Amino acid sequence: MRQAVAKNPEYPPILFFYQGTVAQGESFFAKRWPEARAVADLSLHFYHAFGIERARLTQLIGPSVVFSATLATSKGHFQGKPVGDTKMMPGLMVVQGENIIWQHNYDHVGDHPEFEDIPRRIKMTNE
Repeated sequence: MRQAVAKNPEYPPILFFYQGTVAQGESFFAKRWPEARAVADLSLHFYHAFGIERARLTQLIGPSVVFSATLATSKGHFQGKPVGDTKMMPGLMVVQGENIIWQHNYDHVGDHPEFEDIPRRIKMTNE
């Protein structure tokens, strides 16, 4: 996502919510995306407000998850020390005012959209 944002000046602003302490978030983002804006959400207040649910078993260990994990590892990405509710699904949505104008519904924990394509999808939604 960071690369997609850097390539496109029209990319929507990003705000991360994460299940850790402020110190954990500062340490994580300082290494990976120092300019990122992020909110610690240990109580999962925002996760629940956005309707993000806990994963079903197949969303945690199914064939697609194993494939995604293998692909990520081959690119040099490794899972760190788990923090928070490790069964909580990810969420990605674009919010405008009080409305979610676009969201990616994750099939499993390793699923993610083509980040470069998000601005185009938003334009399609607004037309």
